[in-house]
Amino acid sequence: MSNAGSTRGRKRRSDCPISISLDIFGDRWSLLILRDIMFYNRTRFSDFAPREHIATNILTDRLHRLEDEGIIEKHQDSAYRNQYLYQVTEKGKELLPALIELTLWGLQYDPQSLASSGFVKRAQTEKRSVVREMVRSIERGEFTEYRRKEIGIPG
Repeated sequence: MSNAGSTRGRKRRSDCPISISLDIFGDRWSLLILRDIMFYNRTRFSDFAPREHIATNILTDRLHRLEDEGIIEKHQDSAYRNQYLYQVTEKGKELLPALIELTLWGLQYDPQSLASSGFVKRAQTEKRSVVREMVRSIERGEFTEYRRKEIGIPG
């Protein structure tokens, strides 16, 4: 059974699962937004734009797209009624292994990586262990500390 329809009003290019996934989060910003929410506990609109220099209209579009696809959800901030807090849904959390794999791949193949060579080597030889550590640090909201202490990348 084909699900070839539209994704948020856009026509699908194909029924290929990779193509469908790229239609949802294959732009240059969506995975970075998910990274910021999951890895660094950034939750407000104002948390995203300055870090990566994303234009606010693009950020608005990507947040809406991720929300429409059920990857993130927003809730009104009880302390600041004119702001929303974004969080990843269960569907979005299923992207964590892919984000970790992209992180490890980038650390390994970026010649300018700030990661320690010891961590890169360990990620290659003890990948399962490193992935478990990363997941645990993200779930505990401690990835910034893990990044500094284990990966060797400062603040």
